[in-house]
Amino acid sequence: MISDKIKQIRRTHYLNQTEFANRIGVTQGAVSQWENGLTRPNFDQLRAISAAFGISVNDIIDETEEPRRDFDAINIRRSAVPILGTIACGQRITPDTTPEGYADLPDGIHADFALRCKGDSMEPTLKDGDIILIRRQPEVENGQIAAVNVNGETTLKRVYFRSDGLHLIADNPGYQPIFIPAYSDEEIIIHGLAVGYTRIFD
Repeated sequence: MISDKIKQIRRTHYLNQTEFANRIGVTQGAVSQWENGLTRPNFDQLRAISAAFGISVNDIIDETEEPRRDFDAINIRRSAVPILGTIACGQRITPDTTPEGYADLPDGIHADFALRCKGDSMEPTLKDGDIILIRRQPEVENGQIAAVNVNGETTLKRVYFRSDGLHLIADNPGYQPIFIPAYSDEEIIIHGLAVGYTRIFD
């Protein structure tokens, strides 16, 4: 091992750790750590030892020594989703498509993107400024909160499919429902289901 080789070189030249350290321009503490296997000299330090004692770097390195593992490999998983703009919790608006940042994705939550809530129509469930996590899916069940696009404008509401048409209902009773008749020509796209949110508390 390198630790043993360094100790052998030092003792062969009848040097203590401080004298050995002075020869190669390091501290006595560094030599102590090398000899105890706590750290290893870098390449410049190996060359300094080589020059000081007339040996090659290969004489110091033990080629059979197992490479040191300074850190372990970790599994990479998706931990954030892009925030694609603002979604209306009030009047309908058109969300941006360029990410303005990323939202942390908690363990166990499957979401594809996030939107920033604007307005108070979904209070008390959701507040202005909340980041809502959305899972892409074209269908939702009655009563679920979804991001719904109506004629190019997107809103966040509870969705109810009834015989007379689509009802988009706010949680805040101060807002009137958005109603799209069953045989309307309006273009309706469900972008996805709201699966969670994050909130910054003051």
